[in-house]
Amino acid sequence: MLTLRPMLMTLRPMLMTLRGRRGRADPQAGFTLFELIVVVCIVAIIAGILLNRLRLYEEAAEKAAMQQTAAAIKSALQMRVASYMISGRDNEIEKLRDENPVNWLQEKPADYAGEFYADAYTRVRPGSWYFDLTRRELVYVVNLGDNFKPGPDGRKWVRYRVRIGYEEMPGREGPPRKSLSAASFAPIRPYVWF
Repeated sequence: MLTLRPMLMTLRPMLMTLRGRRGRADPQAGFTLFELIVVVCIVAIIAGILLNRLRLYEEAAEKAAMQQTAAAIKSALQMRVASYMISGRDNEIEKLRDENPVNWLQEKPADYAGEFYADAYTRVRPGSWYFDLTRRELVYVVNLGDNFKPGPDGRKWVRYRVRIGYEEMPGREGPPRKSLSAASFAPIRPYVWF
């Protein structure tokens, strides 16, 4: 403050003449240094709050993108099952459980990392999908997981699996036969994200 005072004192006469030219007669009409600092602090606080909210919206967008990809895979599974049923290949529906669901899509997602035989959680870039060939599961590794509650293993991921369900239908003659009751693509464990 000691170094600013002489500088402000030398600038004061110039400011007074400028104010006089503009028709201002009041020498107090303007911002003081304190007022300027207060305004800068308020702007900085508002900017910090907005950036924090932006991070929250980015995380919500990541969750929505993950859910959209999962919904597309679920639709592709339903179409594949319907195709098999229409063409009389019901016995092949069971094989869908072991296939990589990403292969059913017309285009692979941009954030798909590929197939891995071992646990690839640490090798895959966060915000990506990969297919675990050992467990036959599609895995999404969370990138922005501030509001994601990890599972029992402490990892921020969502593991999906294809499930095929059958029920026994009583037959008119002979033993009951199996009939397809459900084909789903869902997380193995429920997850909490937000």
